[in-house]
Amino acid sequence: MKKILHAVVAAFSTFSVIPMPRIGWDPDSLRGLLGALPLVGAAIGGICCLYFWLAGLLNLPVVLSAAALTLLPLAVSGGIHMDGFADTVDALKSYGDPEKKREILKDPHTGAFAVMGIAAYLILYFALCGALPMTWKMLLLLGLTHVIARVTGAAASILLPMASHKGMLHTFREASTTGNIVALAVGALLPLTGAAFLMPLAAALFLAASLCVFFYVKRIARKQFGGMSGDLAGFCISVTEIALLFVLVLSERMVALWF
Repeated sequence: MKKILHAVVAAFSTFSVIPMPRIGWDPDSLRGLLGALPLVGAAIGGICCLYFWLAGLLNLPVVLSAAALTLLPLAVSGGIHMDGFADTVDALKSYGDPEKKREILKDPHTGAFAVMGIAAYLILYFALCGALPMTWKMLLLLGLTHVIARVTGAAASILLPMASHKGMLHTFREASTTGNIVALAVGALLPLTGAAFLMPLAAALFLAASLCVFFYVKRIARKQFGGMSGDLAGFCISVTEIALLFVLVLSERMVALWF
């Protein structure tokens, strides 16, 4: 139990700004970190639902809720995944060889394509949130997207070949065990089951979309970068989140129009 708690604390300390107690950063603490990553998504979903409850009490306008649901995940995560998204967009737009792209990932400077990519991402995410009916059913499904996205990113981090034997992701992966795969399988099954209970069509599209992003990241990791990295893991999580939101809006529209 102590090792599980240490893994959860390590995951929240690394991938969120939620205050956590101090622990030693040893192999025991890192062993289950990637398996605990979906819990950070559950916390983000819970915070979004808490906002929705407060917004209902205050009768806040939909446009403000759309903005909050766009920015809250970014604020709670500390922007760590969006940083990987920005670096990956910059690297992909360089059209250089894999070595050049890996150098861009390490570059602390932000390029023009990263800025445009983040702007386009946030505008699209905001628009999709605005298109989503502000009901508890939709907010619960939206919360589940943050869990599934982190399952996808963690699975890609563990299962796909690495580009380098250095960096934070390599450290986490070296310390991880097969227990992480079991934890991620449970982390995928529970939100997908919950989504199926709320809206079966959305659950099916969640699964399809997350698999599509996983194999897309696998393809670009192999062909464009020579393997996975921490930035690509952040890119995977960010793209999965917006893809799941898109299919959620699509599911709701299909159900409203056809059933």
